[in-house]
Amino acid sequence: MSVKRNITSLARIEVQQSFCYDCSVRIKKELQEIEAITDVQLYPLESLVTFNFKRANTLSNALNVLSEIGYPEKGERLFKKQFSNSVCNC
Repeated sequence: MSVKRNITSLARIEVQQSFCYDCSVRIKKELQEIEAITDVQLYPLESLVTFNFKRANTLSNALNVLSEIGYPEKGERLFKKQFSNSVCNC
């Protein structure tokens, strides 16, 4: 008998860009649209995004979405010149 386990992992992503409340709403909405992401939490003062996920490719998708909307992970190279490292995208 095979038992399927629903094991989730916690992602803790420090982003390069700070964000405000309005940006938090957008970030959360974008991440919640990815299947299998739950419990999205945002910490603007720390430039931190956390969420639960089940598969590694889900984490990869989330990192891509964050980069596309202007919040790349710390250490990731910035490709879009219009994003600064210190202010939100409002």
